[in-house]
Amino acid sequence: MTNAGNPTTRAQASPSDAGTPTPRAQAPSPDAGTLSPDELNTLVRRQFPDYAACRVTDASGTHLLMEADGARLRTRPGGTISGPEQAGLVDLAAFLLVNARLGRPTPMALTTSLQISYLNRPRPGLLRTHARMAKFGRRLCVVLAELRDEAGDLAASATVTYSVPPTVAGQGTG
Repeated sequence: MTNAGNPTTRAQASPSDAGTPTPRAQAPSPDAGTLSPDELNTLVRRQFPDYAACRVTDASGTHLLMEADGARLRTRPGGTISGPEQAGLVDLAAFLLVNARLGRPTPMALTTSLQISYLNRPRPGLLRTHARMAKFGRRLCVVLAELRDEAGDLAASATVTYSVPPTVAGQGTG
């Protein structure tokens, strides 16, 4: 037996609540200052020492370009960059793009979904990850990322979804 139809189990709004809007999580402002490539590289050095081979070369609120020295990444037998390393690169690029758009380091922006397709074998050498913001919502951000090898061949394509913590009213962005 369910209580769905029982009026005593549903919350009743009082007359004084009628004109009061329900508080909602505030969307991160798209006009917030974006983090620069130097600020993002500092974030990587401080928070992700395992990704010392990575360097952001361009960033805005809508796209990010990151380079990685593939010779410093883990490889599989046969000399191809491992799948987990490729997934880590696109995830890091997506995380950095979300942070750049927010305009502040946000360590609690968390990966909720990562779908990756491995298309070609990337060899050690310069790898470039291009991340593009597909959707920037109040709580979820969707990033499309491509990983290319030194020759420019598409090695992997990914869609990464991040959960962004709500901004509390009255709280600074710093």
